[in-house]
This record gives sequence, structure tokens and C-alpha cells, in this order.
Amino acid sequence: MNILNSILSYQCPRCRSAKLFNEPFRFADPLDMPERCPNCQQHFEPEPGFYFGAMFISYGLSSILLLVPALILVLGYDWRADRAMILILALGAISFFRILRVSRSVWIHINVKYQGPAVKQKKQV
Repeated sequence: MNILNSILSYQCPRCRSAKLFNEPFRFADPLDMPERCPNCQQHFEPEPGFYFGAMFISYGLSSILLLVPALILVLGYDWRADRAMILILALGAISFFRILRVSRSVWIHINVKYQGPAVKQKKQV
């Protein structure tokens, strides 16, 4: 599995064989994650505030996914700004949870090195 598939399918960045987020998805807690990977024992929140950097990734993804279509509609197709804003708000609402999870997945993949599927470690106390 390559890194892009691992990020988009929310796999552990170290072994890429376990899920980053608990299933099934719950609207009450969309970022519910196990404490550690059941396979390699990678800690999914290595330190308090670890995912602060994921906010910047989320901002960038949201900008690309929402601003670009709005500009194309307004400048290229002569849509009124208020009509384009309604569409962009709808797209933002639909993609909100996906962007949250993808940005966390990207952030942990940036910070944790892949060690292969055979990696197994003793359970840390």
C-alpha cells in the first residue's frame, strides 16, 4: 500500500495495517481514535496538541476544494456571488468531516515513519 492510499484509507502510518479512526463513524465524535495501533503499538496522539498542525492542512484543503470552484463559477460562468456562496456552503457541509479526518491522517503520516507491515513491538506501559 502506498502512502496516498494509506492516508485516504486512514491506516496507521507506521505499519499501514490498522485503522486510525474507530468505526463506525459517529457524528457525536468524528475524530474518535484508538489510543494505540493494535498491530505495532504506535501511539496515535504522541503528545498533547499533536494535531494542531492538522488545522493548517485542513485550511489548505478547504481553500482548494471550496475557493477554486467558487472563483470558477463567479469569474468563468458569471454566477452571482451569493449563489456561488450557497453552493460553497453546501459543499463545505458535505465535505467537513472528510477534510477533518484526511488532515489528521496527513499530519500523522508526515510525522511518523513507515516501518513495514512486519513491525511488531512489545506493548508499552
